[in-house]
Amino acid sequence: MVYVDPKNLGYEPFWQKWVGERSNVIEQEELNKLFKKFVPSSIDLVTDGVRDGKKVEKLKTIVPLTNLNMARRFSSRILICVLQLALSIPYY
Repeated sequence: MVYVDPKNLGYEPFWQKWVGERSNVIEQEELNKLFKKFVPSSIDLVTDGVRDGKKVEKLKTIVPLTNLNMARRFSSRILICVLQLALSIPYY
């Protein structure tokens, strides 16, 4: 058995699994586009204080967050809402 620390694994495996479970191929493509556009840069801003490749003031968080936790929140809330608006499809 091999154990990999979640900090070393990152959020990509979670994202790939989550998107792969979506049944609609168009949804998968659109979600991947949205993810690549918004999630890595948002996580960099929150965790490292990096915006557009430049160091800025790091955002303050009340509760400590991991990259995986933020990716989960994006996938379950924000990206689904944007996808619903863009494609006008119901989410169940």
